[in-house]
Amino acid sequence: MQKIKIFSFFSGCGFLDLGFENIGFEVVFVNENFSPFMTAYRYAPQLLEISEPEYGYLEDDLVYLTGENGKTNLQELVKDAPRNSDFVGFIGRPPCPDFSVGGKNRRKNGENGKLSDAYIELICQQKSDFFVFEQDLRILLAKKLYIPLVL
Repeated sequence: MQKIKIFSFFSGCGFLDLGFENIGFEVVFVNENFSPFMTAYRYAPQLLEISEPEYGYLEDDLVYLTGENGKTNLQELVKDAPRNSDFVGFIGRPPCPDFSVGGKNRRKNGENGKLSDAYIELICQQKSDFFVFEQDLRILLAKKLYIPLVL
């Protein structure tokens, strides 16, 4: 059976990705903007003896991937991925401070909230077979709904 291909966004040190790898998925692309997290993530495959992502690592802001150049490059990778898999999915955990009291509940208007918007835009642009938007429960408990998501 072929492994389901995963594109990972807001990858952090890779713990969410590792969970998916452990149940049979294959992470083929990693996007993380915070350099210390990316350094830790890149070290893990050597330590755990797992494969490097087929399409590599991108240490850049996710917003780049929703712009023309980044969007086109990502589309090519997403189109290529199914050659060895029936499904291609996106997983990501955008930063959540803007959905908390400590973050002043700025929601989508805060700097981190804008990244959640960018992730939703990316999902809609690329039309992966499925996605995981892992987020703090406070995003649903906000007084106003954060953003309607209709695919």
